[in-house]
Amino acid sequence: MIRSCLIAAAAVALTACSVLPKPAPANVVYRLSVGGETVQPRTDATVIRVDRPSTIDVFNTRSIVVSPDGRRLSTAAQAEWPELTPNMLQQLMVDAFAQTPSLIGVLPQSGTRTDIRLHLTIKNFEAQFDQGEGLAPLAVVSYTATLANAADRNLIATFTVEHTSRARAARISSIVAAIETANAEAMRDIVDWVESVNEAGMMDG
Repeated sequence: MIRSCLIAAAAVALTACSVLPKPAPANVVYRLSVGGETVQPRTDATVIRVDRPSTIDVFNTRSIVVSPDGRRLSTAAQAEWPELTPNMLQQLMVDAFAQTPSLIGVLPQSGTRTDIRLHLTIKNFEAQFDQGEGLAPLAVVSYTATLANAADRNLIATFTVEHTSRARAARISSIVAAIETANAEAMRDIVDWVESVNEAGMMDG
């Protein structure tokens, strides 16, 4: 009887203190948008091929990048974008073009013929804790945009843009909202720049 009780007690102890690892909590996935409304393009709208942006390795992931001091780069814990950052920004750039009737942005895999290509280089796409790690960080989004002839890759024009937005708190949801705001403003500036280049006739070849 005593032996049976000891075995039962041991079984309860093993159940309560399992050596099996607990599953790690799943990452929260955050999507971005550029806001605004899609408009109907004009029949004479210029078609722009939006290439996949280039960047350094730290941005070529699904990680949400943060910086404790503006120099070192790290990643937010248990949070990520729905796809690789360059792929996400490529689609968001196409979405931004859809808000102006004079331009149409297309992905290379669409098979659409176009004479003009737009390439972005991601310089910054992060939240910088510039006031200390316990305070709301500053979202910093910076791109260099290049317009080139799709056939011979001859350079047409370049443009550098940077936008910042202060998060409301040192929380990942607030950081994502600030990055979204800064990115939307940067991409609107790029669309305006491409439109001005087009209106100046520089993309006519």
